[in-house]
Amino acid sequence: MTPERPPALAGNFYPEDPLELERRIAALLDSPPPGNLPRLDPDRIRAIVVPHGDLLRAGEVQAIAYRLLQKRKKPPARILLLGPLHTGSSYGIVLPTHPSFRIPTGAFPVDRTTIRQLAAFAETLFSDESHEFEHSLETQLPFLMGIWGGIPIVPVGYSDITAHVLFRVLEPLMNDPETVTICSADFSHYFSAEKAAKIDQTTVSRILSGGEVDRLESCGSIALNALNHLAHQFGTLPSLLTLSHSGASTGETGQVIGYAAIAYTQPRR
Repeated sequence: MTPERPPALAGNFYPEDPLELERRIAALLDSPPPGNLPRLDPDRIRAIVVPHGDLLRAGEVQAIAYRLLQKRKKPPARILLLGPLHTGSSYGIVLPTHPSFRIPTGAFPVDRTTIRQLAAFAETLFSDESHEFEHSLETQLPFLMGIWGGIPIVPVGYSDITAHVLFRVLEPLMNDPETVTICSADFSHYFSAEKAAKIDQTTVSRILSGGEVDRLESCGSIALNALNHLAHQFGTLPSLLTLSHSGASTGETGQVIGYAAIAYTQPRR
C-alpha cells in the first residue's frame, strides 16, 4: 500500500514542533478580523481563494478566510484542495496515490472514492513525485487542522491545462454542497509593494466582475478561472475579504508577493 505523504515544509514554511504550530495557528485564528469584512453567511461559502506563502508572510491573510469557514455550523464532507504545481514534471490534473497527508499536528485522510472518480477522466494522472514537495496544498493543512481537524481532502495539483478542462473535470465536485473548494493562489510576484498593490487590485477587480485572470497575474490563474466558470454557471458570488502582500508582515517592501483572500458564496434562492 502506498504510504501516507509526510510533511515536506515543516520547519520551513511553518513550525515543525506540533505545540508551537498549534499555538501559532490558534493565535492567527483568534486575532480580530478586519473591520471592513463583507457580511457573508459561512454556511453558503462554496470556495475560498487563499495564498500559499509561509506562515510569517501569508498567515494573516489565510487566517481571515479560514476564520470565516470556522463559523460554519458543521464542516463539509470533504475539502477539494486546488493548487498549481511548482515542482515535479507532470502536466495535467495531477492526483496522489497516498491514502493520507500528514503534518506535525495530525493527518488528513484522502477521499479515495472521489479520487477514483476523477481518475476516470483522460486529463488526470497519478504522480506522487509531483506532490512530494508541493507547497501550494500543504500550506493550507495547518489551518484546516486548526478549524476542523483531520477532515477528508481531495488534493489536486494542476499544470499546463486550460481552466475549461479543469472545470469540466471538477464541476460535479465543485458544485457539490457537501464540498468546499480551497483555491491556493498567490498574485503578483516580486514587484515593489506599491506596484504590486496596483496590479493586484486590477486583478481582483477583474475576478469580482467575472473576468479572466492571466497566468502572469497569478500562479493560480487556471483554478481562479475555473472558479469563474463556477460563478457563471451556478451563480456563486465572489467577495474580496482582504488584499495584501508579503511585505505587510515582514516590512520588506522592495520585492513582494501579492496575497488575496476571496470567498465565493451560493446566493439564497
